[in-house]
Amino acid sequence: MTRQIVSLLLKLMVSIALLTWLFSARLSPAEIRAAMAAPRWDWLAAAFLTYAISALGGGWQWIWLLRAVGVRAESRELQRLYHVGLFFNNFFPANVGGDAVKIFDLGRQEGRPLRIFCATLMDRLIGLTSLTLLALLATAVATVRLAALPPVYPLFVAMLLWLALLAVLLSRRVSARLPALLRALRWRAAATSVEQLRAEFALYRPRLRWLAGLFAFALLVQALRVATHLLVARGLGIPLSGVQALQFFVLVPLLGILVALPLSVNGIGLRESFSALTFTTAGIAAPSAVAMELAAFVVQVTYSLAGGVLFLSGRGRGRVEGGDRASGAGA
Repeated sequence: MTRQIVSLLLKLMVSIALLTWLFSARLSPAEIRAAMAAPRWDWLAAAFLTYAISALGGGWQWIWLLRAVGVRAESRELQRLYHVGLFFNNFFPANVGGDAVKIFDLGRQEGRPLRIFCATLMDRLIGLTSLTLLALLATAVATVRLAALPPVYPLFVAMLLWLALLAVLLSRRVSARLPALLRALRWRAAATSVEQLRAEFALYRPRLRWLAGLFAFALLVQALRVATHLLVARGLGIPLSGVQALQFFVLVPLLGILVALPLSVNGIGLRESFSALTFTTAGIAAPSAVAMELAAFVVQVTYSLAGGVLFLSGRGRGRVEGGDRASGAGA
């Protein structure tokens, strides 16, 4: 508990330091308010709807991964848990709080928490890998179009990291070496845990072609999330050319990867500082960039409130498809 408190305090300090720097050295709150003074509610409603579709798609992505390893809870219940996870991700001071809630709740229902953990980890990795690939594809096109971009090497580093993690999890040869290495280091408990993880991820190995199709679906989900930012920009009256829209498909994923890092409280401070520094390469003034990303965040948070309502109602909890939950337990 002490370690968690210290971690939270450090993240809070980072958020405060970044916001202090931003508002003392780069811009003022009045400039941000001015950038948000004349919203177009029709475009903002379109942004909300687009994000809602992407969230439902993300829910199905997680559901299909669970179905592939024999989780039989009703799809409605799994969507409920996915949206509860969105709520906790936005309202807990850590962006993995929602994953912990999903794993605990569904793991308790199914009696297989490790399997739920592995499916949720796979869902995270597929999402991050597809987001990074989307940005790299946009980078290639932007380079051909001679569009200005910030340094994009973090995208290549991130892609190598995601691919390495997937290789460790899915490759029979690579993952088989880890338990032996850990035992040689006399970390027997860790070796046992790794062997249990190997057994769970082995369930996905015969489905590599299916995983490729799921990855293509994840690309669509991530594209919709970038489109949410484009629609928010229109909603704030920020005119965008085709080249600027292309630049967004690099800048928004960079922002998403940065905010996913456990460096601040829910990305507060990182989001605003990054926007002020990098969206200017797309010709967006710093106050407009910060206002746009704040508005996009508000859209996401507003949608995630539905998960809070579902959490309180608890509807659908404990129901399963096609029979007794206990018949699927024990794996």
